[in-house]
Amino acid sequence: MKKIILSAASLAVAAVASVSVVPTTAEAIPAFARQTGSACLACHFQSFPTLSSYGRSFKMNAFTDVGDQGLIEDDHLSLPNVLNMSIVFRPNLVSTKSTTGGVSKTTEEIAVPADPVILIGGRAGENTGFFVEVDTTGGGFANTQLLNQYDMGDLKVGWSYFNSGFGEDAGMQLMSVWGQHGGMMGGKSLSINQVMSQTNGDVAGFSAQAGNETWMASFGLIDPTANRGTTFSLAPVVRGNYFLDVADFELGFGVIAVSGSTGGSNGVVAIDANRTGIDFQAQGDLDFGQVGVYADWATAPASSATVANGYNPSKLNDRTGYSFRATLKPTHNIVLLAGVGQDKADITIDKTIVGFEYEVYQNFVVAVTQSSTDNGTTKDDVTLIDIELLL
Repeated sequence: MKKIILSAASLAVAAVASVSVVPTTAEAIPAFARQTGSACLACHFQSFPTLSSYGRSFKMNAFTDVGDQGLIEDDHLSLPNVLNMSIVFRPNLVSTKSTTGGVSKTTEEIAVPADPVILIGGRAGENTGFFVEVDTTGGGFANTQLLNQYDMGDLKVGWSYFNSGFGEDAGMQLMSVWGQHGGMMGGKSLSINQVMSQTNGDVAGFSAQAGNETWMASFGLIDPTANRGTTFSLAPVVRGNYFLDVADFELGFGVIAVSGSTGGSNGVVAIDANRTGIDFQAQGDLDFGQVGVYADWATAPASSATVANGYNPSKLNDRTGYSFRATLKPTHNIVLLAGVGQDKADITIDKTIVGFEYEVYQNFVVAVTQSSTDNGTTKDDVTLIDIELLL
């Protein structure tokens, strides 16, 4: 059984690891481009996987939109005439310099491939779509999403199932601050909402959602540790998003609240699941290029003497944090990134990241990032050279 109660030191290690090497795949796949007949950057702002308004619409339609691709249709049947999938080719080189007490140690690692997955997704029916990652190393499905959306007047109403590392709202994620669409150059590693959501690993659950192009609200029941045992005790989560246009920018606002507990039956250790977060984004065009701004804040109360809060192992202090990052695309194939963040409970972890991405093609990018985490005792500086080709 996964150990739930972490020490402050192990929490620091987890946070450092989260900012060091963060895969950017599994959020944008040519399979969707094949199904819709649209370019990758139709759904993505600046570069994948950041989501544009068109991409949000495609997702709110449960990945069911099609272009010229043929359909096999009959009573209660509407499938693409091919199974749309993508192969990820992603080698990278990681150099980590760890400094403690003035003594430094550098380690280097090259991985080919670093993310050996096959991505499959798209239309499964008139109102149903799906997305899965198949781990070719033998790990089965790494991320799973099943979306069902229906038109009710001007609203999109639906329900979803998910088991993934994208977060508690993976049933319908529309923002690009953290989760499925925050991964460009590993930027979501700064996000306190991202780090908290992955304190215990993947999240499994169900959600129901309703909204339109301006707003989306969802209610879910989740296991924040993704199937710790044979228990059906799930924690409720509420997520809300609101979007509006101001001048040449589209603004997005979000709030998430998890409050409840899981486990406590069939021998599964009970844990509390309590945290609250907000996020903000601005995406638009200025004279010197496309600009994206992403920020968030979150808090999780301290664990009690008898029951651990799955988002905060500390029994003394609330866990709080924030992040801020900005991206700039001055030309059609270059994106720059800079950001800062903090994660604070019994210790304070300060994080920074800068990055450069060159877009060879819309589905082929080369990125170099320099990230740093400092918990007051140990500072880790990580340089990542990442090549990502999605076929």
